[in-house]
Order: sequence, then C-alpha cells, then structure tokens
Amino acid sequence: MLKPGDENYVTIDGKLKTPLSLTVLLLFFMRGYVAWIISLTFSEDRGRLLQFFYTSTEQFALALLVGLPAVFVLLMLFQLKDTVPRWVSSSARFAPLLLWCSWTVDGALLLSIVASHWPSFSVVKAALIFGWLMCLWLLLFSRHLKRFWQLIKLSE
Repeated sequence: MLKPGDENYVTIDGKLKTPLSLTVLLLFFMRGYVAWIISLTFSEDRGRLLQFFYTSTEQFALALLVGLPAVFVLLMLFQLKDTVPRWVSSSARFAPLLLWCSWTVDGALLLSIVASHWPSFSVVKAALIFGWLMCLWLLLFSRHLKRFWQLIKLSE
C-alpha cells in the first residue's frame, strides 16, 4: 500500500496525517463560517463585523455555501483514525470534486465582493484574490494532496 516517500503522509503510529496545504485550503473556503463565529462574540451588534466583509446578505449566504463542501471534507478528515471508515474512503473519490465546486463558487463570490467596492484598492481584497489563486494552484498541481486522496481511497 505505501510506497517509498509515503512516510510524509503518515504519523509514527501509522495513521494518515492531514497535509497542511489541505488545512489551509479548508480554512480559506470556510472563512464565512469563521467570520460568522467571530461575529457571535460581539454582543452589541453581531452584524457589524459581517458587514465589514460582506456588503449584502447574499454574499454572506454565498460564503456559507462555499464552505459547505469544505465542512464535509473536514468531517471526513476527523474520521481518520487507525482504521478509515468505509464511507470516508468512498467519499474521498468525490472530495477533490467538492473542493473544485467550492473554488468555482468562491470565484463568483470574490467577483461580487470586488465589484461592489470597485475601483477602490484594498489589501484584504488583494489577499482574498491571492488566496483564491493559491487554492487554484494547490488543487491543480499539489502532488501531496493527490497522493493523500489516493492513500485514503486505498485504505479501505
């Protein structure tokens, strides 16, 4: 099952470990949920923080929609233990496709956010676009992620 070089993908105990790039990818796609959780800490005006990031409720709803596949993949990753459950290894076939769907819908969300504040420049907008392009690079070219998904599929 394991090939030479796969020691980067497993812990000393032999369990699969989640790549850092996948964790960053999931956090980027779940930023709507992170903003929502942070906004719950403001007891005076919960919507004020969300209005800083999203100009309309449609944008916030789209951000939550972007995060749904990422939440599902995160739940899959929480199930990686000594033995990988059958539903996780069968769902690993669709996980990259789910992340591609998140990336596509996130592109529409970013286009909406940038268009709503056009032509003003913002470091936050630039960072979001850079993060979106970085996610594209990870989904297209990351051999580490591709091998991680293969190992989950093979672990049934």
